Amino acid sequence: MISEQINNLNQYFKDKKVVIAFSGGIDSTVLLEFALQSAKEVLAVTVKSSLVPMDEMDFAVRYLQSRDIPYRLLQVNPLDHPNVAKNDIKRCYYCKRLIFESIIDETKEFKPDIIVEGSNISDLSDYRPGMEAVKELSIKSPFLELNISKKEIRGLSKIMSLEISEKPATTCLATRIPYGQEITEERLKKIELAESIIKEILPISVLRVRDHKEIARIEVLEEDMMKIMKSDHRNLIREKLKQLDFSYITLDLGGYKQGSMNINIEGVKDD
Repeated sequence: MISEQINNLNQYFKDKKVVIAFSGGIDSTVLLEFALQSAKEVLAVTVKSSLVPMDEMDFAVRYLQSRDIPYRLLQVNPLDHPNVAKNDIKRCYYCKRLIFESIIDETKEFKPDIIVEGSNISDLSDYRPGMEAVKELSIKSPFLELNISKKEIRGLSKIMSLEISEKPATTCLATRIPYGQEITEERLKKIELAESIIKEILPISVLRVRDHKEIARIEVLEEDMMKIMKSDHRNLIREKLKQLDFSYITLDLGGYKQGSMNINIEGVKDD
């Protein structure tokens, strides 16, 4: 199976001029590495936005620079779009549409044969309105077309000896705010800072701080819950997050769950 996927991905990019929407996550990194092996020419585009944690954007740029990969750093502010800031259930659609329209415009002179992004079949289990925008703009999703899952992508990354093979998945900061509540630069910075503070206190790989206005709801993997609950850690986290003007600091007993903000949307189940 793996050898077939390797062959299919190499064939997918063979002799093409390719633009990669590159976030520095495992999905876009594996796509980038296959494109570098097989494509005629490759250009990576990394988006700088208030919705992307700064350390993730910095990681992406360092990766590209360390490999001398041609890239563009594209500044996009999705909050300029009123429907993104309003944060209704199609927020991701408006955001993805704005970002990929910007990438298309930015790379016109490169004249790519294809522009690709890293969605995979495991993403289909969650509510992803942004995929509609991807399809409308004819952005390619090789992992979806080739029926490749997240687990298989990790397997490919290990075979390729990529440094990001164990890198946890990340999502944009807007996913920390409930639908219907306005997204502002201030809230995004507050969430990013809260997560940075917790990671400085504890070595936690998967972490989300959901911002329910006065309540900070912390999601971690089940095995990390007891780290948070140790009195010295718990008290320090509580003290630091209260300084960010959260009135109540809570730990979600359900643990981290992909798409936990989507459970009240029709058709999305809370497992």
